Amino acid sequence: MSHFIKTGAAALGIVMLGTTPLMAQTVAQNAPQSQQQALSPAMRADIETGLRYTLPGDFLPRAAETLQALQAANIRPPNSTRLSLQQTISQIASTPGVPEILNAHGFTPESFTMGITAFGMTLAATNGQTLPAGFPAPNPSNVALFHTHPEQVTALMQAMGTPPGQN
Repeated sequence: MSHFIKTGAAALGIVMLGTTPLMAQTVAQNAPQSQQQALSPAMRADIETGLRYTLPGDFLPRAAETLQALQAANIRPPNSTRLSLQQTISQIASTPGVPEILNAHGFTPESFTMGITAFGMTLAATNGQTLPAGFPAPNPSNVALFHTHPEQVTALMQAMGTPPGQN
């Protein structure tokens, strides 16, 4: 499976704290067509949704602060790596203490999960990952946000547990 597809799957479960996203691993850039076709229609739809989602202009610093607050409260949302976006959102919403911290930083479980998903996918796509055939390019406004605020991208990566330069 391509690194981009693995990043997409990891981005869906990236809200679990203390784990390094798969985007930090070295994996082959291009998947054979048979592996790309192995994606379920639901996973393809989730990846496309993540690529198209528009990040708010203040997402990067708020997300980093939110992750730091979750870590400070010693809250570790359950692993949602193999769940759909909607299942992940439901799981985040039902994790004790998480909705309150998200709300304090201006997020809902849905907006936080979608933002982290879009962040991970945009990061992969803007760092040389090849998009599989048939997938849209990342949202242009997200790419522009990354270029305008590279220090905020780095800070969010650090809050997520991804050292700069290992994306």
